Amino acid sequence: MKLKDFDFRIWNNNSKTYEAESITESLGFVTSVFKQLTYKEPTIDYEIEVFTGYFDKNGNKIYENDILMIELTEEIFYITRDDTYKMSEIILYGKDYNGNLYRKRNSGGINLLKMLVSDKNMSVVGNIHENPELLEEGKQWKLANL
Repeated sequence: MKLKDFDFRIWNNNSKTYEAESITESLGFVTSVFKQLTYKEPTIDYEIEVFTGYFDKNGNKIYENDILMIELTEEIFYITRDDTYKMSEIILYGKDYNGNLYRKRNSGGINLLKMLVSDKNMSVVGNIHENPELLEEGKQWKLANL
């Protein structure tokens, strides 16, 4: 990904909403967000979610904290950040023989999106903030529900 392609979105944990794109494009706003992140006790709890550089099959940008689905294999991918290495990673979920969601033991690096051709095979079905129920283990789920 080139610097000109760098993009992010900002989740406000206080209001439980994403900040408007027009606001996040303001240098003053972005500067204030980064300053908040350095405070010992910030007044506003922001979470910056970086664009992975990949798109889904509908042309949507894939960001950290997005939840994706592969219809062919009925797998769910949760894009998160590895706190140790400060890099995006993928946590994989599948369906057991009863149709219940479970977290697989393995996870993958963000390059898994390239290997699985995200722009042909995956679609963003939600994100961890607005749709946490999509990752509830032991819960029955079907493609029609997503």
